Amino acid sequence: MHPLFLTTGNIRSDVRMKATSHAWNLVAFMPIPKFDVHPDYQTILQARVWHKCVDIVCASLKIAARTGIYIPDPVGDLRYCFTPLVTYTADLPEQQLIAAVSQSSSPVTLARTQDFGDGVTHPPRDARHTLQQLFEIYQEVDPWDVAAFQKKCKERGLLGVHLPFFRNWMFSDPSIFLVPELLHACHKFFFDHLFKWCKEVIGSRELDLRYKSMHKCVGVCHFASGVCHVQQMTGREHRDIQRTIVATIAGAAPAGFVRAIRSLIEFIYLAQSPVHTQTSIEQLKAALQDFHANKHFITEAEARRTKTGLKTDFNIPKLELFQSFATAIQTIGSLIQHTADVSERLLITHCKHTFERTSHNRDSFTEQIVRLLDREERM
Repeated sequence: MHPLFLTTGNIRSDVRMKATSHAWNLVAFMPIPKFDVHPDYQTILQARVWHKCVDIVCASLKIAARTGIYIPDPVGDLRYCFTPLVTYTADLPEQQLIAAVSQSSSPVTLARTQDFGDGVTHPPRDARHTLQQLFEIYQEVDPWDVAAFQKKCKERGLLGVHLPFFRNWMFSDPSIFLVPELLHACHKFFFDHLFKWCKEVIGSRELDLRYKSMHKCVGVCHFASGVCHVQQMTGREHRDIQRTIVATIAGAAPAGFVRAIRSLIEFIYLAQSPVHTQTSIEQLKAALQDFHANKHFITEAEARRTKTGLKTDFNIPKLELFQSFATAIQTIGSLIQHTADVSERLLITHCKHTFERTSHNRDSFTEQIVRLLDREERM
């Protein structure tokens, strides 16, 4: 189930980010159809269906964004309101779907795969640029000639969606409303990359030994069984390891490698600050620049190792997203208010609990979900 949640931007962030505050409303369950086509066309067709569904669900919001609408406030006064899409909380694959770009492109900038690790801030991928590229492709290929249209789109780093939902949503631009998402972009990035680099450099046995030998301290998680044997961890465990990883590898890893890891850990912590000033934003930029100045120590230590062998580049999509953190903070405020922690919790309260209200019959599941949504909307 792919739920679509909606909230309003004028709710205080400390209220909105509590799952028990009921500040979010489930407006739709997005379909994930399986088409009887070649696997190469499965993704593009599913993406087109998703954008079409968002078009339908948000049709009234688009009208209100363009012409305005009178809405009563909590005390009964009518307010003349406009409804642009301010932020959209999503992980990287969903951001690429929303921006209608391929996996080889950044959803918020014009960077491609070969640019992900260069440490340079690339121009934003705004809606006008994407729509202009699609218009140029329209002149050459019919959008419903899926094979030819997809080929042309891939050459420009696009996904193949011919009618992205943001095309007629006034004041809504993917390069602005696709905000950095801390849970996946930072904490999951740490576990997928930084933690693996540390294991490669000092070894799983030594890393486990160091975590086991830590003194127990109130407020700090103690990993009595080590940290390397666990294949899957929760976001809370990712955060607990981050707290002590720099001190743990110090002395066992080369000094340059430790400095590179420390720079990214500092960047992640600075990005989570609930309040930002110009000084804190400059510190955030400096931490990222410090990593790029010392990242060669990671390759020299042969830490970037995959199943296919040793890698010497840093073409990591999430690493490129870090370049847009400072701009996003200046545009929409603190990033901690847009983390996916709450939406992940909403999956339990709005999806799993909803599923329990059905008969669990696969054949009639869709009809039952639609009936439940209709009842909730009427209430």
